[in-house]
Amino acid sequence: MTFRYQVSLMDECQIITFDIRGDGRSGRTSIPMAMEQLAYDVKRVLDANHVGKAVICGYSNGASIVQEFAINYPERTAGLILIGGFYAVRSFLLEKEYQIGIWAAKNIKTILAAGLAKNHFTNKQAADELFNEIIRSDSKMLAAQYHVGLHYSSTDRLHQIKAPLLLIYGAKDYYIQSYQYLFRKLIPKTEVAYVHKMKHQVPTKSSHECNALIREWMRRTKLIASH
Repeated sequence: MTFRYQVSLMDECQIITFDIRGDGRSGRTSIPMAMEQLAYDVKRVLDANHVGKAVICGYSNGASIVQEFAINYPERTAGLILIGGFYAVRSFLLEKEYQIGIWAAKNIKTILAAGLAKNHFTNKQAADELFNEIIRSDSKMLAAQYHVGLHYSSTDRLHQIKAPLLLIYGAKDYYIQSYQYLFRKLIPKTEVAYVHKMKHQVPTKSSHECNALIREWMRRTKLIASH
């Protein structure tokens, strides 16, 4: 649902999106959640669609899954796009967001769903659809996602990523932007782009700018054919 506006890239790319385990219409499991498992699920989706190598894009907590995938499956990673991404939860405000998410997923999922839907979409239909998909999600697995993200770190393994990396940040997403410096230090082919006047919700609230950045970067790095 978060990447609903990125479908406009389908004129040049095959776009595959999915709900991670426990989210929306994806299956539930009693297996304890781990970032390695979520990265493996990305591989399973690529396998099921007969895709050998792909540009993997993740937003916010999903950007951590992308990093884990690139580290574990470099031969399947053509490039990475992290939107509002970070390698570990190292700021007070980000830590509090995760802690609130864990608590809300367990106790007041309806309010969590309403807040996420309102923050990401101004279009009522889109907001309602996101709300309904979050309500479908398994509360325990949703809380587990936040817990896994809160305790995840790729800091000591970032140097293993050799594929081109595009970091996209909202220009007003101040407490996330600082994460770019370690990415730039440890991953040689890193580029950073800011979306003017935006906070965190770049793919939904600045979709045209976000898509233009992705398209231009993929053409320039020859991940898609240039026109």
